[in-house]
Amino acid sequence: MTQTIIQTQDLTITHLKDLKDLVKDLTVTINRGDKVALIGEEGNGKTTLLKAFMTPEDINSYASCSGTVSRHFSSFAYLPQSLPKSERQLTLNAYIFGDNETFLDYTKLYRFAAELDFDSDRFATDQLLGSLSGGEMLKVQLIKKLASEAEVIFLDEPSNDLDLQTLLWLETFIQESNQTIIFVSHDEALLSQTANKLIHLERIKKRAEARSQVQNLDYENYKDQRDQSYHRDMKRAKKERTEHEASLAENRRQKQILEHQLRTTKNDFLGRLLAKKMKNILSHEKRYQREAQELTEIPIKEEAINLHFDGIAPLPASKTVVRLENFELTIDDKNLSQGISLTVKGQDKIGIIGRNGIGKSTLLKTIFNQLKRKPDLKIAYMPQDYDSLLDVSQTPLHFLNPSGELSQETRILSHLALLNFTREEARHPIAQLSGGQRAKLLLLNLVLAQPQVLLLDEPSRNISPTSQPELRQLFAQFPGAILAVSHDRLFLREVCDRYYEIRKDGLIDVDSLD
Repeated sequence: MTQTIIQTQDLTITHLKDLKDLVKDLTVTINRGDKVALIGEEGNGKTTLLKAFMTPEDINSYASCSGTVSRHFSSFAYLPQSLPKSERQLTLNAYIFGDNETFLDYTKLYRFAAELDFDSDRFATDQLLGSLSGGEMLKVQLIKKLASEAEVIFLDEPSNDLDLQTLLWLETFIQESNQTIIFVSHDEALLSQTANKLIHLERIKKRAEARSQVQNLDYENYKDQRDQSYHRDMKRAKKERTEHEASLAENRRQKQILEHQLRTTKNDFLGRLLAKKMKNILSHEKRYQREAQELTEIPIKEEAINLHFDGIAPLPASKTVVRLENFELTIDDKNLSQGISLTVKGQDKIGIIGRNGIGKSTLLKTIFNQLKRKPDLKIAYMPQDYDSLLDVSQTPLHFLNPSGELSQETRILSHLALLNFTREEARHPIAQLSGGQRAKLLLLNLVLAQPQVLLLDEPSRNISPTSQPELRQLFAQFPGAILAVSHDRLFLREVCDRYYEIRKDGLIDVDSLD
């Protein structure tokens, strides 16, 4: 018999600051064993909804709820998108063994550690959790949370900092687990392989209105259904407008003929007949104006990435952009990898993968620091940590147009509008933007720079899954060299020509990402 775990009826969640709905009239039933994915643009309320399912009092300080939420579970585990500062200051020993409120299955704990190649002896050490790399910190959290005996597991962006091997392991865990798992993710491959129910939180009508949809579908079928619906609605909207314009044009033509006849006729009787016809024409004109307001709305992809690279002078395919030979990668006097050899030519598109903490981002930043000193190359860099390039006190407009040139401002506002930034958001501090909006801001900065070489560190990590096909197309069509660090398999397959894995003994050719 199916057991209901969570049930909502007409759930609406409203932000207290701007009184905008984050979730609108959501009715959903989540049963035991369901694998439910929450998807949508950054800032659309996914984390808030996750908390409303889990511990609604956690959102009372910034949001109000109406409708009902019924919970039929007694225990849960929660992996937050960002580990609280208080927990970062815990030792591994205190984090794993000092939590008296969480019941752990120690057999699972040590088995998961072995499967994820994490030395379980470190669990008993005084190493601070916050001293681990982002990927290792997430791995430790996953091991603990998934080893709990919780009825429901809530995961907020569990794939963001994971290496490819751990991500594949997580997919298998979610597929095979009997627990109810509710998770937020931007990773299309993870969504496609695991979710059997989707909750899509959207902002439509130029982000003015919330729409919350529930689909009892896997992600691939939902994506296909959504694309078909978009093209069907677009076709209907265009057909209605074509027919409406034709009717309106014919009405105008007849009006012009009548106006001419009224001006030239000398016959009173004929004049009265023409005036009566004109009254009908004007009546039709008003009807057409009313009908214009009722035409099917042209569908807009709110998460669209309407960008493309142009005006770039591509480098010759034979030009060497990067050459490393027996390079030693270190950080804080710690050797991460040695014997690194890499050659990047002017048209190469290369993907770098590797285990967490091995130094992928460090390698990319090292190459960037070398290349930016070359005056004959136009380089653009998108870091994993957006705020290392963004001054969050600035506005998007100032970041993209520091000179304040008026003609450039108009052009940039047009680009921002294509990325669904409102005019207000273009002039608000970057600190108020979501992670996805900051990612799009950096993408636009790349395009405006007209670079010949792109260095990308996890470029898809905060982009909505419904936007990612356009992101991949943007970079696949880039007419220059790309060196990208990524764990996103679809991005690597569709953008990169070849892949390398960074290991302690250097870079190794990779034939398959599976």
